Amino acid sequence: MNLANVLTTSRIIFIPVFLYFFFADFTGHYYWAGGVFVFSGITDFLDGYIARALNLTSKIGRLLDPLADKLSMIAAFISLAVVNLLPLWVICIILIREIAILSGSVFVYFTGHDIIFPSRFGKIATFFLYSTAAASILGIEYVGMIFLIIAIPLTLFSAVEYVVKAYNHFYKS
Repeated sequence: MNLANVLTTSRIIFIPVFLYFFFADFTGHYYWAGGVFVFSGITDFLDGYIARALNLTSKIGRLLDPLADKLSMIAAFISLAVVNLLPLWVICIILIREIAILSGSVFVYFTGHDIIFPSRFGKIATFFLYSTAAASILGIEYVGMIFLIIAIPLTLFSAVEYVVKAYNHFYKS
């Protein structure tokens, strides 16, 4: 397993650690959860950068990376919904997108098709979603709302873009 895949796998391993801190009952538990989540976001950037820079891309990495991203997002946003830190309609939009992309990635992997690479809008949406979740977890409400205002339209646009790409990939090729 190469370094990029180790970083990706660490994101999956840290999901239960994040959940533990998020739902724990001690002073500063949200800060610990936020720290774990921010670390997860940093490794999301690093694993892709390292894979491309050092030519360490792999088939398993193409499956694990979106899996780690989506599972991290799903865990964070469901947690935020459970404690009412974000409105439910926001959570629904984000979860629908994340679950759809995760399902599509798994389908692509198991059917042996070429991966549908994330677009620039998808990457930017992911950055703002991570930032929204981190700010919400850490209690920085105004910053979180600014990120959210940017993240929602990007999320919707990137979701439509993924659907169009998938349609073109599978039905027009």
